[in-house]
Amino acid sequence: MPQHPTPETDPVTALAADLIGISASFTPLEVEGLVRTAAEAVHGDPDDLSTLQLELAARAHALMAEEAEETTDTAEETPAAAYTRMLALQNRLRAEAEAAAEEFTALLRILLPHAAHVVLQVRGNDTFRMDRAVTANGTTVHDFDDPLPDLPEDLARAWGKDPRFELDLDHIVGELQAAGATFGDLPETARDLDVDDRYEYLPSIDLETVA
Repeated sequence: MPQHPTPETDPVTALAADLIGISASFTPLEVEGLVRTAAEAVHGDPDDLSTLQLELAARAHALMAEEAEETTDTAEETPAAAYTRMLALQNRLRAEAEAAAEEFTALLRILLPHAAHVVLQVRGNDTFRMDRAVTANGTTVHDFDDPLPDLPEDLARAWGKDPRFELDLDHIVGELQAAGATFGDLPETARDLDVDDRYEYLPSIDLETVA
């Protein structure tokens, strides 16, 4: 009675098998070549390996190294490692926010050349909005309920705005605050004591000090 070939002995079935892992990057004949290369390297004379075998081995080694690197990158972090990475990202974000705040201050100096401070108003949700620009002795030179002077076209484009539209300064201040930028306290000499408490914290942007 004739014997039927099994999946292990049937060459057609063997060729139809799905290759996984780095094996999927090679043809079945190349996989056989890699097996022979490994056997000869271990039990034979490595100097007898052909150029093709050496090329196959080099490809396999490169794929193994790439797979190992991807596995390391995607490995689950320990809580301590994740916490350390989070702190590093926070510090970097805060530094970027302070640098952006300096650029924003330079922009305000151009828009408000006669002002020494920009007073920020604290909203109910602890966010800030632009309130007024004042001189060193507290005289208001601009109320932010009024339109701002036109921004030079080159500066508008540098800030990613169409020159025809006004910058949303409140939005910029809010983003800087959320990113960790800090704002100073308005000096007493620049406060309007008929409006402002002498001792309360009045967040402000100092336009006089140049870093």
